[in-house]
Amino acid sequence: MNRAAQTQHPTKDMPTRYILGTDSAAAHRLRVLDEVYHQTTVTLLERAGLREGWRCADIGCGTGLVTLTMAERVGTAGRIIGVDEAGTFVDEARQSAAERKLKNTDFVSGDAYAPPLPSAQFDLVYARCLLSHLDNPLRALQAMVSLAQPGGCVVVEDIDCGGVFAHPETPALMRHLDLYQRAVRLNDGDPLIGRKLPRLCRNSGLTDVRYEVVRPAEPTKAVKRLYPLTLACLKPAIVESGLAAASEVDALVAELNAMADDPAATVSSCPMVQVWARKS
Repeated sequence: MNRAAQTQHPTKDMPTRYILGTDSAAAHRLRVLDEVYHQTTVTLLERAGLREGWRCADIGCGTGLVTLTMAERVGTAGRIIGVDEAGTFVDEARQSAAERKLKNTDFVSGDAYAPPLPSAQFDLVYARCLLSHLDNPLRALQAMVSLAQPGGCVVVEDIDCGGVFAHPETPALMRHLDLYQRAVRLNDGDPLIGRKLPRLCRNSGLTDVRYEVVRPAEPTKAVKRLYPLTLACLKPAIVESGLAAASEVDALVAELNAMADDPAATVSSCPMVQVWARKS
């Protein structure tokens, strides 16, 4: 296949939106993403001091996977509120909380730039894989800081698309990463925001800024499956923007699924940069 011949001229008139979608396929992708990063996220929250009785906010919470994890750890004396712009995600999060009989959590629809929450009321304010999709991540981070009480903790983690590897080398994976980065940038996001998070946190006025970089290799199946799921969810934005034809994306998804099915293939996840800091 001549992929270069199928690539169309990209346009920059796409509206800013969450380009990975908000349908059932996107929700499934978020579950697989949580399989990959769940344990490293739990470790991050423990480092930040999350404990029983805390009041927390999860901004850009998606289907509430991390929100509910925090809810279990703060106990009945604590309170967690998840905020997301996608009503479908908020509905699924509420249903999941009800199924797990968690009464210390709530979910609301809202904008990351102006979350509908009270200022200076939270012990911990958190976001995962949110800032890389925004055109003004510093403004969103400042909104998060405003929610934290003095001495409270702000925790952010986001991907950095540099540093992914596969063995044997998989051209389809490299092409996927190229398309992902180009599509995110056309939507005014930043696929390399991970490396910039510590500076962003300092520029937002946070202090005691600490960070870690994680790149899980387990569970192996989830790490491998996340790539074709992501590309399939990204397909409408890629095709609409003229970055590639639908037929190329379909072929790449098939090749990535074959990579995921190969037990001998060694594939890394995208590096996740984790930052935890304090509000003065």
